[in-house]
Amino acid sequence: MNTPRLTVFTPFYKNIEYFDQTIASVLSQSFTDFEYLMINDGDPADAAAIERRFNDPRIRIVHPPQRLGLSGSRDAGLHEARGELIAFIDSDDFCEPGRFEKQVAFLDAHPDHVLVGSAIRYVDEESRTIGFRVYPENDEEIKARIVAANCIAQPSVIARRAALIDAGGYRQDFPAAEDYDLWLRVARLGKFHNLQEKLVAYRIHLAAGKHLLLRPALRDSTRLKLRAVRQYGFPLTPRVALSIVAHSLLFLLPSRVIFWLFRRVMVRG
Repeated sequence: MNTPRLTVFTPFYKNIEYFDQTIASVLSQSFTDFEYLMINDGDPADAAAIERRFNDPRIRIVHPPQRLGLSGSRDAGLHEARGELIAFIDSDDFCEPGRFEKQVAFLDAHPDHVLVGSAIRYVDEESRTIGFRVYPENDEEIKARIVAANCIAQPSVIARRAALIDAGGYRQDFPAAEDYDLWLRVARLGKFHNLQEKLVAYRIHLAAGKHLLLRPALRDSTRLKLRAVRQYGFPLTPRVALSIVAHSLLFLLPSRVIFWLFRRVMVRG
């Protein structure tokens, strides 16, 4: 079996209402030298149904012998992947046309970079655009801001898999911010970049339970900011100190209020 250049990776657990759109957006990409790895942490019948509907040899579904949870599933996918590059996409989001081609080309042209993300488009339950998010572009801008605010969108990332493994992969220490923890560790191993084009659609909807994850994410990201300063070598700037205070105060609010604020502040049209 030929080794693919890229592994596209999605973990899933019952959250498959929008998964067909995700899968179709991956399989229709102009860059085709990839495997599509899925870690099914739920019902094997869901995987069988996916294989029947799509019947594409690039799809490879792995069934762990026991429940792994999100962090564990992500780490299992990282080590199960065959490609030297790994692209992330969650089961309720979808890729825009040309995403892989553009991001792989960037990494090929910039061997000192270990990770490339992009801007994102926010969509609702009907895939209607409700806003956008553009992140800092170059490595200097990203590293100056990443402790104050996570400016790497997980579903937009293509990274060099070896760098993610060398950094320790996904850990269980911060289960609601496992991606943020990994980025902070990988930041010491190479450069980051965000393409300014919107290459991923990120779905905002209550059914996904994302509003329920916001409070745990605030808790874990606040702890992560402190660790970044104390252990990872990032400076405690006024911006970082203010973000720690702000996250601590937001954590006191009810989940649905936090979600409402997220939609008002983070979803920018």
